Order: sequence, then structure tokens, then C-alpha cells
Amino acid sequence: MSGTNFNQGMFDFDSDGDDFGYRKWREELDEQKKKFESRYGIVIGSMVRLTLKGEDQVFEGMITLSDLNPPKDRSQLRLRIGSRQFGWIEIESIMRL
Repeated sequence: MSGTNFNQGMFDFDSDGDDFGYRKWREELDEQKKKFESRYGIVIGSMVRLTLKGEDQVFEGMITLSDLNPPKDRSQLRLRIGSRQFGWIEIESIMRL
């Protein structure tokens, strides 16, 4: 592999770094999460109890996105509680715990 450079440099553990980069990243993440929650009407990362249309089972757990990139069309949104994946349109009821 000519031209490949694996030199990662040296990390300075003694520097007086700040957390600006982390804070900025966290603020951007929080803003994206708020926009998503406002758009879809659900709170990602919260404990919920939900039922799905046509199913008797009640699911409880932390609701997360199945896909890293939310779709533009709300009907295509895929969510997850544990290993159970489902579409937004399959939700019959949802309650934050």
C-alpha cells in the first residue's frame, strides 16, 4: 500500500484541554433529538410502554431508532424496544414511563 500513512501522532495527556468540542457535539445532538421528537411526537431514549396494532403483548423498555438516519416520510420510521423492531404506524398506544 504505497502512500498509506498510519501515523496517528502523539496525544498530549498533560495539556489543559477544554470540553468545547464535546459540548458543541452534545448541543447539536440534543437539538437534533428535539427536532426529531417534535416531528414524530415520541421521546427517543425514554422508557415507554406501548402496544402495537393487532398484538396483545405490551412492550416496555427504552425506545430507540432502528435506523441511524430517520426517513423523510413518517410512515417509514422504524423503531426498536430491545430486539423488537416495528414501524411508527404499527403503534396503537404509547406512554412514557
